Amino acid sequence: MNFLIYISEKINPLQSIIVLSASVLISSFFAVSGRKAFKKFIIVITFISLISAFYLNIYSFISAGNFSSSLLTFGTLQVIEVSMILFSTLNLLLFIAIYEIDCNHFIKILMLLLFSAICAIFVVVAGNFILFFTSLTLFVLTIFQLAASLNLNISKSRPHILGYFLRPVLTVILFFFGFSLFYGAAEFKSMDQILNSESISNPLIALGLIIFGIAMYLYFFLFPFQNPYLGMVKRSRFSSNAVIWFLYFPVGFFIFLKFGDLYNYYIGKSSIYMSITFMVIAFVCMLAGNIGAITTGSIRRILSFLFLFFTGIFLLNLSMFSAGIISSVSTKWINMANILLIMLSFIPISSVFNEVEKNTGSDSINGLAGFGRSNIFIVINLIILFLSWLMPALYILPLMRSRMVSSGAVALNIILMAIIAIVIIFLTVNIFRVIIQFFKRSPGGTVQKIRFPRFFYIYITFFTLIILAVSVLCLLEISGISTGTGSFKITDFNL
Repeated sequence: MNFLIYISEKINPLQSIIVLSASVLISSFFAVSGRKAFKKFIIVITFISLISAFYLNIYSFISAGNFSSSLLTFGTLQVIEVSMILFSTLNLLLFIAIYEIDCNHFIKILMLLLFSAICAIFVVVAGNFILFFTSLTLFVLTIFQLAASLNLNISKSRPHILGYFLRPVLTVILFFFGFSLFYGAAEFKSMDQILNSESISNPLIALGLIIFGIAMYLYFFLFPFQNPYLGMVKRSRFSSNAVIWFLYFPVGFFIFLKFGDLYNYYIGKSSIYMSITFMVIAFVCMLAGNIGAITTGSIRRILSFLFLFFTGIFLLNLSMFSAGIISSVSTKWINMANILLIMLSFIPISSVFNEVEKNTGSDSINGLAGFGRSNIFIVINLIILFLSWLMPALYILPLMRSRMVSSGAVALNIILMAIIAIVIIFLTVNIFRVIIQFFKRSPGGTVQKIRFPRFFYIYITFFTLIILAVSVLCLLEISGISTGTGSFKITDFNL
């Protein structure tokens, strides 16, 4: 027993990676098998490994605390991010197990899924630029292989998958160029070295951050670079879309947060023009996402556009920080809350629409007509999840209560309030466009009830209850009622 404890301490904080790697090793012995019994066995092994990794990730931090070395950084933020990656992977396992189990290379797909999760974890905990770059490169390549493997039988999707992943490859190249500038500036090899160095004001560091900003913009396929992303999502299998939404994009958010302290240093020293620039970019991205969703009748494209809308909220938070409305710490944790909101709402919504498309054979929004008349329980849950997307409107209250007194700050405050009001109006239109469709009378007069698997009701309800709990906490905070959450105040952004 002491020997096991000793090993556990030595591999901290890599316990979760070790467990997932062991699962990949076991799966490799059955990789060429097409027998369903072996597939079910590997599903169980994968499920157990993900649950164990989730537990060990939290346990190792509680027992050993923060960890920092020349290669790795493991603190509170990393624990949360790794937990979210494992939670997403667990849900992706559900998607793939249900819809791809008859695939001849099913076990290989599960191995790629686990390996992509391992690479994602390394991206999060990497404190060294070389390890980060290597992990990001392997992650992008593995996600590409995973998406391609899930669409081997759909030839029309292959050119769009290739076009999609040429952009992340460019992102990796730009990151390499940025790291080269950091190394050339003062032989920096990690983020901590830059933050603790007097050379942080070196122009090469600022240039490297600009390159990183361009790389991240391309990574998320924000307006006007969204066509490869939309083309792939429209033509690919829903399970591969889930991989993009719930693994590829979250890792991008975590990369964004990893460089947050460095960006905040320069943003905090910027002029009012930087604030206006972020506001304009955020407004254009969010408005483009909403308008794109309004102008399409494809459920997949609606979800894709709205995903881009929520990505634009990250830029809006940077605008609020650069305007002096929220602190750098608040910016980081508000963005983390946004990631959690995206995952908790989009995962169940996409799972329902996937099942609807499977039963109807179409992803048209018109196919939802009358859906609420025959599937009442599912639709009630969907309405609650859809309405949770309006939670960013809570930003309006702290903006109105802002104590800024200078004329320039007041002007920025008014501009931000106008931006939030406009995009929330468009988002509300998109939400109720879908909800109204649920209760429209079907052209055929009768609506056939879609038979969801029984566990779907438990699955959807689980996410709905979490969203409701978070919403109640928000309302209590707005009402000034203590929730026992310590110093965290949603309305004042005190973190």
